[in-house]
Amino acid sequence: MKSKLQYLNKKGEASRFSMCTIKERIEQSYHSLSKSQQKVANFVLNNPTYVGVHSAAEVGKLAGTSETTVIRFCYAIELNGYAQLQKELTMYLFQYNTNSTLGNYVSSKEELFKEKQLCEKVMGQISAQIIRIAEQIDADHFYETTKKLHEAKNILIVGEGASNFAAQWLQFTLNMLRPNVKLVQTETSMLIRTLQEVDETSIAIVISLHRYYWEPIQITEELVKRGVYTVAITDSNVAPIHAFANEAFVLQQTEFSTIDMMPALISFLNTLVAGMMSHDADYYNEQRVKYDDFQNSFISNRWS
Repeated sequence: MKSKLQYLNKKGEASRFSMCTIKERIEQSYHSLSKSQQKVANFVLNNPTYVGVHSAAEVGKLAGTSETTVIRFCYAIELNGYAQLQKELTMYLFQYNTNSTLGNYVSSKEELFKEKQLCEKVMGQISAQIIRIAEQIDADHFYETTKKLHEAKNILIVGEGASNFAAQWLQFTLNMLRPNVKLVQTETSMLIRTLQEVDETSIAIVISLHRYYWEPIQITEELVKRGVYTVAITDSNVAPIHAFANEAFVLQQTEFSTIDMMPALISFLNTLVAGMMSHDADYYNEQRVKYDDFQNSFISNRWS
């Protein structure tokens, strides 16, 4: 068993976390933690306010581990104990106002309310966020994923809560360009039918944003078991979906705000569609023409 001293820095040795926020510290350490410590990490990231005002024993119970594991988690990320974790979380919450999605959204705009060029400033922030996320995407990873999308016989799209809006947009857009695109319904009978029909010729896109609904994670696990290649789109390197999907794109942002994330998410999904079309431009142009012709004919007949 590792002792507390084994987790602490040697005297005079600079910590690799010296300029990190507590969120960044946890994310950087995540993959070196034990499975039980990862449970604590996930709980802390998803429930910072609760951890800040409750005991290590209470946190351990809700995280599905123990008080001892919570303490070991603190040492593993180079804190000197649970009290320091609570202090760091309190300071982080105060600085970044991460208590709620709506709180993050309002606070990030408040300083711009009196700006004469409000439109330009807000849209400038969105543009900067999109560019920042684009720089994080690995080109080879993106190419291989869009190729799988193009070649798949069926495309399934999963998203709950705020993620459902983006999932609907993606399904609507893809459905105009190719056949067999389905938005997965979580209602039991519909879900069972969908799971019965999928196989290794299918690919699934699962959008999982903070606060990470459990249903899409369970569906992802089941899809992978059935041979469906599953791609997650999420907003954190330690989001629960990572443990179940075949691969993931992480659209990293400073704070958890699904409202502020939406423009960048839709932009990325739009880019994903463009990447898929790049694998056979002639085919997708043909599909577009067929769709437009049918739509025009249908509308004309309907209203004549």
